[in-house]
Amino acid sequence: MMRSRNYQIFSVIFKERFREPTLEFIIPLMFSSNVFINAFYERGNFTIYGIILAFIPLISVSETIAFALALRNIIFVTGDHIYRGSIISFLTFPIKRTSLFLMIYFSDVITPYIIWLSTTEAYILLSGIPVPQFLILIYTIGYFFTENIILSIALTVKSAGIATLLSSFIIGLLFIFGGMLNYYELIQGSNVLGITSSLNPYVLLLYEAVNRKTLPCIYEGITIELIIATFTFFFSLNKFKRLEI
Repeated sequence: MMRSRNYQIFSVIFKERFREPTLEFIIPLMFSSNVFINAFYERGNFTIYGIILAFIPLISVSETIAFALALRNIIFVTGDHIYRGSIISFLTFPIKRTSLFLMIYFSDVITPYIIWLSTTEAYILLSGIPVPQFLILIYTIGYFFTENIILSIALTVKSAGIATLLSSFIIGLLFIFGGMLNYYELIQGSNVLGITSSLNPYVLLLYEAVNRKTLPCIYEGITIELIIATFTFFFSLNKFKRLEI
């Protein structure tokens, strides 16, 4: 009986975010957009360099779609319920708030990631292109790093417009200016790359591919991202549990 009730609640939450034809449109689009992997792979001696380019967010259409879909769910579905006060109807469900938060998080954040991961891995398998799984790991950690930050903002700021602008500014600042900072640190031979690499590790990956060198500081960067992603997740959970009815 409990499982049936939880399933019904989850079904309501999930269907609200993925009404037809969202999944029917997103899944084939993510799968077919991975053609850029082939396009960048055919680059002579720069095959690894090309694969890394194909996996950079904004260049990779499937990654961008997953990120945008999760952002839409967080700010304009969950966030909108909070801003308009309609979240009260969900909070009155006969279910613990932690369980409700996990259902919302799965629908908002994890589902777009699962779609991206499954379509990308299927395309890699069918194309036969040797894509380093390390690239999958870097995007995975970066995805949850950015989306958890956005979720924290959406649960803190009581305005969809401000949450969107603030999220775009912070993520853009981290990715664009983080990449520029990493480039500058590489030129200067700085010892703080272990910290700055968490802002945009793709610059360092491209440097590795071109110069055929390894930069252990990349691991430090993704570790920092993982720590921040974990912290912001529990921060969001705590904020959600303290929402007033």
